[in-house]
Amino acid sequence: MRTPMVSIVLALAVLAGCGASEPAVDWHGKYTPTVKARLDGLIKKKDCDGLRSELITAKATDAAKKRLDGSGTADLVAYIEYGLNKADCKH
Repeated sequence: MRTPMVSIVLALAVLAGCGASEPAVDWHGKYTPTVKARLDGLIKKKDCDGLRSELITAKATDAAKKRLDGSGTADLVAYIEYGLNKADCKH
């Protein structure tokens, strides 16, 4: 059995490495491919303000998405944070 501190340290280590590879997101079921295209466009243009705005929206809609289908937006948030890192944006 792990102690809570070990679990927290492991979780932080995993999160620290998240910027290295693209997070998995269900672009053809949970979200539409146009969402990915919009985010990828912002990443390519290094539009930090646009990405931050998308991040705020994704976080703000998490509770509603959880109520709707139980899934939340954690995967989308992870993808946007990945994009912020890839675009060299501070967040």
